[in-house]
Amino acid sequence: MSERSIFSNLVRQPDGAFGAVYGPFFLQTALQPIFREGADGRLQIAAFKGLIRASAGNMPCSPAEFFERVPEEERMAVDGLCRSLHILNTGVLGRREAALIINFHAGLYTTPQAIRQEVEWLRLAAHEAGLPPARIACEIREHPRDDLDTLVPFAARLHDSGFAIAIDNYTGEDRDLERLERLKPQFVTFDTAWLRSFVENSAGLALLRVVIGQFAAKGIRAIVGGIEEPEMIALCRDMGGPLMQGYLLARPEPAPTGFNVTFPEGDDAPAQTPAATAATASSVPVENRAARPVRQFGRRGI
Repeated sequence: MSERSIFSNLVRQPDGAFGAVYGPFFLQTALQPIFREGADGRLQIAAFKGLIRASAGNMPCSPAEFFERVPEEERMAVDGLCRSLHILNTGVLGRREAALIINFHAGLYTTPQAIRQEVEWLRLAAHEAGLPPARIACEIREHPRDDLDTLVPFAARLHDSGFAIAIDNYTGEDRDLERLERLKPQFVTFDTAWLRSFVENSAGLALLRVVIGQFAAKGIRAIVGGIEEPEMIALCRDMGGPLMQGYLLARPEPAPTGFNVTFPEGDDAPAQTPAATAATASSVPVENRAARPVRQFGRRGI
């Protein structure tokens, strides 16, 4: 796939959503909301996480399996195509405030030319979708082979073009503090295993409140994922109210989604409370859920 043909792979579907054809695969966007909780207990969508869904014929294919079947020389273009899908499909929703977090295989973008090309694709997709770049957060995910010195100019170029940055798996270790300092993110997702070790006692929760407060002072929004039990919402309140993501609150839905109905935008909209959301999530099987016997912060899919 050449850079000239990347947008020729896009297909507008009858329901208004965008899909893309790549070889035998059809690519679609699934969006999962990330919520903030208001003082009155109502949930409002603060952001969406863009997730790729691939199928060949009528058979679904996991994202990992799909990318394994993409030739190495085309992975950068396909990676960019998936992000373009997420941006365009978020634009279809027409929401005025919600951000979009999109994943990057950051190790693919190691040269100035590759970085410049990807940023231009992002700018074009954002323009077509009517989304300000500031509402698009590029998640630079941690990978053992990634070189932070290489990622820094990539993040700087994204910032210079108006885009936000997100990082994942934050544990407060030295490497995470360095990522925080050098990549200058606007969203930080806590590592769920690390988080569990802090929520078991009041001292740990107090420390998390301090961390989240320090983030907020720097313009960083903390995200807690894996919300699957009602008590996790209470723990988030004790932490100081980070953003929340999880199957208890809302499952991923294929674009164009029904979130404008279930979680309408605006202060006057009848948004759901966490209890009402839990009831909805248990009765509407958007995607299959595996049973989890242990109550903990978890992670589902990509």
